[in-house]
Amino acid sequence: MIAGIDIGSGFIKTVILDDAAGRDAAVLGRGQVRTGVDLEKAARQALALALDEAALPASAIAYVATTGFGRYSLGFRDIQITEITSGARGVRFLYPGADAILDIGGQSTRAISLNPAGKVAHFKTNDKCAAGSGSFIVRAAKYLQIPLEQAGDLALQALKPQPISSICAVLAESEIINHVSAGTSVEDILCGIYESLADRSSLLLKRVGMRRDLVFIGGVARQQGMVRALEQRLGVRVDVPPHAEFVCALGAALLGLQRRRAAAGASMSLGGSCIAAE
Repeated sequence: MIAGIDIGSGFIKTVILDDAAGRDAAVLGRGQVRTGVDLEKAARQALALALDEAALPASAIAYVATTGFGRYSLGFRDIQITEITSGARGVRFLYPGADAILDIGGQSTRAISLNPAGKVAHFKTNDKCAAGSGSFIVRAAKYLQIPLEQAGDLALQALKPQPISSICAVLAESEIINHVSAGTSVEDILCGIYESLADRSSLLLKRVGMRRDLVFIGGVARQQGMVRALEQRLGVRVDVPPHAEFVCALGAALLGLQRRRAAAGASMSLGGSCIAAE
């Protein structure tokens, strides 16, 4: 079995993939925990949850591929892969015709375009400011005293969205405070936040050359307010895969499987040559 582990700034996600499967490979288990300060400990916890769901022992894992900002931190990894590459691989597996991807995580927003072969053609990321990533939604929900899980649905009820124009998280929070002081509804503020993120995302997507419909991945993709804001801003269909937050972990597992098979093939080829020589 192959484990793909995505070590994000907010959560660590793990996917276990059957290494005997081909194009229709099935995910056997998933696990997710908050990242915390001890990355290796949290990664082992996420892996344990995925193993429990798959009803497998830890000894069943033959290969571990890591991705995400903390991908170098695991001593038990076999390979590390960038989030750009793993995200592209996971999306292309789920949507063979996809050519544009948006990945909004806690720390950054990434726009990716793919060539006809499914390889990364171009990518752009935001400037690492919280106002351009999912952490801004987290901070806004905390200030507005609402559960984060409800933010996306509340934004759908907005009647008069209030745009958040600042590109700095600190100044954007000041705008939110001003809106609250003026009596603006929580729904209208949240909708304005999603529209602001959609505007910034659209600029990144334009720079990578998005040509048609979009595949949206990452934890923020589960928030319907963000999906609607993107569809309205871009004028395209936005596809959100099931378990959108696990797509990079899936891509890492798929690439790990590919690398392991390539290594096994090389070993068999060398072995065959030795036998022939003897």
